[in-house]
Amino acid sequence: MKKFFLIVNPTRDAGLLSVRNIEGELKKRGLECCTHVTSRNDGLERYTESSMIPEDTDCILVLGGDGTLIQAADDVADLDIPLLGINTGRLGFLTDVEMDGISAAIDALSEDRYLVDERMMITGGIISKEKEICRESALNDIVVYRQGGMKVLDYNVYVNKKFLKTYRADGIIVSTPTGSTAYSLSAGGPIVEPGSKLFIITPICSHTLNSRSVVLSAEDEIYISAEKKGSAVAFDGREFSNLPEGFGVTITKSEKITKIIRLHDDSFLNVLQKKFKE
Repeated sequence: MKKFFLIVNPTRDAGLLSVRNIEGELKKRGLECCTHVTSRNDGLERYTESSMIPEDTDCILVLGGDGTLIQAADDVADLDIPLLGINTGRLGFLTDVEMDGISAAIDALSEDRYLVDERMMITGGIISKEKEICRESALNDIVVYRQGGMKVLDYNVYVNKKFLKTYRADGIIVSTPTGSTAYSLSAGGPIVEPGSKLFIITPICSHTLNSRSVVLSAEDEIYISAEKKGSAVAFDGREFSNLPEGFGVTITKSEKITKIIRLHDDSFLNVLQKKFKE
């Protein structure tokens, strides 16, 4: 690898000291680097635009935490460029390198000593009156949830056009294996090996005693409907609200994938072991 693009979450790098350190390490080795630093200025928490990234980029370095890497993955999903997460937040599952290991990491990248994980993504289409009003992809999860107030809503879940269950809950999470360690985990969902190809359906604060997560094949089609007003849909945290009564969301495996670089063969298991000790 010779050409890099650096995406930065400026709230995680006060004074951009880490950015300058990374740029210096790259230049010291004669490697090329373009840097994009921006704030969250469009309401959708985007850190970059895919059109800004040169076509001959070999690797995208993402400086921040897991949330920054997830958003960057969504932003550049149309590109076939692997990402490496550099952690400036708390211990995460996606960011593979700490700042004190950046020099060794750049050596490994420049010498092509790395692995690439291909992570499944999902696509959701919001349907109203039989018309699709929005379509987005996500690396972690798509969440249908109630907005405002304390009322409980009924969410009808269908799989391959067959009725599965009505959940009386605060919402429904449909997660990828990558997202199994995020919101889905907080709601009681299982931890899944990130290279798997499957869906996890997990209710949020279900008002029944027998609600559990459901694991489905990645080839299935999921449809979630909410009969009453008061719900929103979030794609990796990007919210679409004020949805009409009777809307639905169709969720399928995306044709897009996210390529995440790993420099350590057992990095996920290492992080999982550390998390269990917290």
